[in-house]
Amino acid sequence: MERKIGLIPGTGKQSQGIAKRLGLAGYNVMIGSRTKEKAQRIAAELNEKLSLDNYHGDENSEVVKQCDVLFLVLPYEYLYDSIQEFKPHFMPNAIIVDVIVPLTFKAGHATCLDDLPENSVSEYIQSLVPKGVSVVGCFKTISASKLNKIDSPMNVDVFLTADNKEAKEIIHKIITKIDGLSVLDAGSLMYSRTTELMTAFVININKLNKLKHASFRVISDDH
Repeated sequence: MERKIGLIPGTGKQSQGIAKRLGLAGYNVMIGSRTKEKAQRIAAELNEKLSLDNYHGDENSEVVKQCDVLFLVLPYEYLYDSIQEFKPHFMPNAIIVDVIVPLTFKAGHATCLDDLPENSVSEYIQSLVPKGVSVVGCFKTISASKLNKIDSPMNVDVFLTADNKEAKEIIHKIITKIDGLSVLDAGSLMYSRTTELMTAFVININKLNKLKHASFRVISDDH
């Protein structure tokens, strides 16, 4: 069964980077926004920029109603209210792909919020959504800038976390088609906290060592 993919919202830099990569991999993508007009404008811009016809725009609630794979790219502070708004509209057995990292900056250094209602954002989302909706943590360690540089292969690893094995396998299959991306199973949702902390870690490495968009690769001696 072909999955219908949406981004909530799909208008920010990180969202558009993910949308570009999915579109170039051959997927149709719905772009969400608070207004249908803005969503349609961003979708049209992406189609024109990439010479595709893969993008369509609508209000966030309509995207939630129509898509069974939803990439959630919200600022953490809007998460609870947004989930409550979307709750009546989630498709049965929908999969939410959580890319959110709850960052804060102290003295110029990145750190993760330590007062989350759950161990990780992914677990928090799972606690809020209706029964039957599954959460998969993904893309937490890849910068928006790297996602948007479509002329450059990413050559990075992406880590998937989920409690639902079937949901994880579905997302694994989808994003494996993205060029230059190596997809690794990182365990259950509890390990989303690790990938969130890894993001703060790599931001600080970039700053302290004057690096640009350093990323993670897992090195193995297997041949």
